[in-house]
Amino acid sequence: MDYRKIIDKVEHDLSHFLIDELTKDDPTKRMSYDLYKYKGLSILADPRSKAHDKTIKVRIGVLEAEFKISDGTKCSGSFAPHEEKLISMWLGRSENSALLRRIFADYTEKREVPIVPFGLEDVFEESSD
Repeated sequence: MDYRKIIDKVEHDLSHFLIDELTKDDPTKRMSYDLYKYKGLSILADPRSKAHDKTIKVRIGVLEAEFKISDGTKCSGSFAPHEEKLISMWLGRSENSALLRRIFADYTEKREVPIVPFGLEDVFEESSD
């Protein structure tokens, strides 16, 4: 599966999870202006990352924070404390962390192999500067 499709799915899931959790006590707040910021949240992941702990960046409006996929802990950035707690809870769900791990597992780096015509190896020889 294309990692961009996975990102789109988890962005959608996270935004609905945040809205559902924040309106659990008072469903009338569901249409409030404050919750529109969660509709435009974005998730950034670098599938080429060589780091041992794979992370994602969650961006809500102008704020951004980085979370570890494995346990949901925040590495950097800042949100409101209740938002950080909810994102960590969402990452703690096995189906969400499994989807995010697939981004890094499915990625294989494609190497470019230079094509050198037979008999012209000395002309196309790479310089060792």
